This record gives sequence, C-alpha cells and structure tokens, in this order.
Amino acid sequence: MKKNIGLLMMIILGVALLTGCGSSETASIGMVKQSGDWIYYTDNKEEALYKMKTDWTGKAKVADNFASGYMVIQGDTIYYSDMDGGISKVQTDGTGKANIVGMGKESIFGFEVSGDWIYYSTKPGSIYKIKTVGTEKTKIADIGSFKGDMKVSGEMIYYAAGISLFKMKTDGTEVIKLLENVVMLAVKGDWIYYGEETDKGEYENIKRMKTYGTEQSKLVKGTFTAIDEDSFYYSKDDWLYRANLDGTAAEKMNQVKMWSILGIYGDYIYYGEYSGAAYRVNLDGSNKKQFE
Repeated sequence: MKKNIGLLMMIILGVALLTGCGSSETASIGMVKQSGDWIYYTDNKEEALYKMKTDWTGKAKVADNFASGYMVIQGDTIYYSDMDGGISKVQTDGTGKANIVGMGKESIFGFEVSGDWIYYSTKPGSIYKIKTVGTEKTKIADIGSFKGDMKVSGEMIYYAAGISLFKMKTDGTEVIKLLENVVMLAVKGDWIYYGEETDKGEYENIKRMKTYGTEQSKLVKGTFTAIDEDSFYYSKDDWLYRANLDGTAAEKMNQVKMWSILGIYGDYIYYGEYSGAAYRVNLDGSNKKQFE
C-alpha cells in the first residue's frame, strides 16, 4: 500500500473520463477527504459535512453551513469554506466551531493552511494571511491579474498571475517570475509540478521544475489528477495511471468511468458522477461502494 502523508489534491472537474447521469434522488457529494481511519465528505443538498470510518460505519454529521469549496484537515481541526463566503473551523468531532474570516463584501478565491497560518486570496486579487486562531490578519500583496491559483510551501507562496507563474515570500517580498503559459498542478518538496498550455488552450503534459525555476523536464503525457508522498496520478486514453514523482515506472491502474476524481488515498479512489453521486473503488477498480 502506498503511504499518504500530507496528500495534496487537485479536484479535477471534467477529466477526460465520462459517465452517465444517475438518479436525482441520490445524495450530492461535493468533496471527499480521508484522514487516518475517517472519511470526511460534504453533502451539497444539506450544505453539511459528514464523516464515517473507512469501513463505512460510524456515519455522523460534523458541521452545517458547509460549502464545497475548500477543506483542509490539520490534526483534529478542519478548516473550510462556509456558506457565508468566509473561512471557518471545527473539530473533527463536531465541537469548537468558529469563524476565522468573515468575508463581508469580499469574495474569496481559496485558502491554504501552513503551520499556524491561513493564507487566503480574495477577488479581484489580494492575498492575506491570518493566524489559525483568527488574529494578526495581514495583507501580503495586491495582484491585479491574479487568477486565484495559489500554493504555500515553507516560506514561499507560488501563484498564477496573468499567463505567468510567480513565487514570493510569505511576507510579500522577493517576487520572482518563473514561467509563462503554464498551470500549476502541485508543489511538493523542491519541485513544482505543472502543465504547459498548448495552442488549443489545453494542458496535456505533466512537467516539473525546481522551485527556483531550473531543471525543467517533461514527465508524462496526460491529465494530472493527484499527488501523494511518492507518486502522482494522471489520466490518458480513458485509463488512470500512476507514476513515480520523477515520471518513471508509469503503470495502468484501471479504466473505471469517472466524471471527477475527488481523492486518491492509499488503495482507494473517491470519485463523483455528473449527477452528484459519489463512489469509492480500489485502485484496480474493484469493490465499488456508493456514498449514501
């Protein structure tokens, strides 16, 4: 089994894997995260967060007023987008709910949690940080052409502005342009994983480079799906593949029809259908289970 520590996910809507629509009575699942022996998932119809054990027992509601935008689980705390457009937190047992950022007239792009800080971006293009306890709110930068794509790793923030990829320190200093015409997929260790835009506006190749902009290389041809401790996943020709972080040892995993991949953890893939129905299957496509 592949270990998964600090899994970094991309929720890919409309990956090149299609499926038919299901019943309108089916629960509408927006997000899925697995942490330890627990699965946390959002029900869009109820605007609520639920949890259950990986053996499909112990289902319980964790929080209401839960938006399917962003969710970060750090220890026993869940940070999430609330239905009021802000950022809130709650303990994994459902206690201690508190609002951290109340957006008011601002509209949030998204957020990242790193240590004791939450880094978040607002439209039309400002980046802030605030302590996870809700204090010391600080504006880091105003970026007129900011696209909302932001990753925080160590003391650096990586972000897209216009058609270019930049990095800067978490205090807003030392801004450096890295590349043009790329989409940032993930930042892991000393590497940035990215796709390069084609003439058709598509990102069909997965590449990587050092976080300081050197050692650029193409890894595989395909559509990025997820990354974990020692592998990344991608789709190609209706198949899901797994490869080492350097692109070697690529192998086919399955050919399950999936509209959106919501998460890959250990031996499990969580995915959704256009109808909102969601399922879990093993990496090889076996043992299909539906969220209820």
